[in-house]
Amino acid sequence: MRLSRWTSDTIGRWFALNIVVAVVIAAAMNAAFSAFAGVWARPGLLEIGIVDQAVAITRLLDGSPRAWRPTLAASASNDLYTAAWFPDDGTLPGSIATSAFHAGGGKIRAMLGRPTARVFAYEPGDPDPHGQPEKTYGLAIELSDGSWIRFIAPERSWGLSPGTRALLTGSFTLICSVLVAALASRRLARPMQRFARQAQRFGADVNAPPMEATGPVEIQLAGHAFNDMQSRVQRYVADRTAMLAAISHDLRAPLTRMRLRGEFIEDDEQQRKLFRDVDEMQAMVDASLDFFRDDSEQEPSTRFLLSELIETVLDDFRDAGHAVAFVTPGNVTYTGRPLTLRRAIANLVDNAIKYGGSAQVSLRDGHGGVEILVEDDGPGIPAELREAVFRPFYRIEGSRNRQTGGVGLGLAAVRSAVRGHGGDIALESRTDGGLRVRVRLPSVTAA
Repeated sequence: MRLSRWTSDTIGRWFALNIVVAVVIAAAMNAAFSAFAGVWARPGLLEIGIVDQAVAITRLLDGSPRAWRPTLAASASNDLYTAAWFPDDGTLPGSIATSAFHAGGGKIRAMLGRPTARVFAYEPGDPDPHGQPEKTYGLAIELSDGSWIRFIAPERSWGLSPGTRALLTGSFTLICSVLVAALASRRLARPMQRFARQAQRFGADVNAPPMEATGPVEIQLAGHAFNDMQSRVQRYVADRTAMLAAISHDLRAPLTRMRLRGEFIEDDEQQRKLFRDVDEMQAMVDASLDFFRDDSEQEPSTRFLLSELIETVLDDFRDAGHAVAFVTPGNVTYTGRPLTLRRAIANLVDNAIKYGGSAQVSLRDGHGGVEILVEDDGPGIPAELREAVFRPFYRIEGSRNRQTGGVGLGLAAVRSAVRGHGGDIALESRTDGGLRVRVRLPSVTAA
């Protein structure tokens, strides 16, 4: 059981693999940089540029009389190195004689044309005969008669102290570790982010398609459980909507019979009251059917010009002789259900005209989505009632005229449409009087 946990595609396995890969990559990059930084910050003997000159001087001394060699060696010295000639092994300093030059000895022998020539060298940091680190570069080359030419060059660090080199190496190691950890974490977090986006999409649209369960085993199990929950919620909403729509539809028949029987009432006053109640009930039934139909329709989302849709809605009110104004930054596109939003905006504008005499509509486009403002000059709504007016069939007595024909489903339908897009609606008071309705619609995030 414990073995299968680590061999299957689980979050624990992802964590372990990511950590191992991150450590290996960081160590490899650190080793590569340390090697590069070591050569760059404190180059080896072959990189400081004296080998070719040393070979040339060695060839010169090898063809010169032994009496001239000390003077020629001293004359060859310069700011880059100091040259000295030694007649035999006994006079060669021990720090040179005990340091074989494995890296460049073959190159020097090939350049001299003497495969058996002995070559000794050391670099800064190599131990001297007393165990202390060398401070300079040293190179000794054997001449044909057994004498030696020695070259001493000062340490070259290209202006970088050991502390600076250590700081650079440590900084590079830290940067590599952070980058590798970020890439590994992103790979691990991607399935979780996809799961969160799909869950958010379902929160905005109850009819959203089921999520694709990918990634580690735990994420797949959570995805399947989420899909089962989503399916149950969709069935519940569909059954509830169908039941309420059926009840509202079946109420039409008894209302029709009540109107027919009311024709036989001889008392005109009682007949008028009955017809008024029947008409009001009929209006409530018709509004309920429209509300449930809008709630049950699965209009597909599409990309459209929201600014043009609002302009079309307002044109209908202008044609009817109503005063409406529209302020927009230009063409604003949006991805959503255009018919649903059209009915919601028309409802808000209609309320503004009924209770305020005119409507001022503003459209704002931002990075997080769009915002629609519908303002009027009416009496407004008290702050304590601004949540209650969104309840189905709720009407404010006195502040809103009962004779306008509303049954209290308008704002409920609007909020249902807005929240169906993942947004929200709020009622506010204007500073100069009247009501402001603020609708926020978020941008659609691809799953």
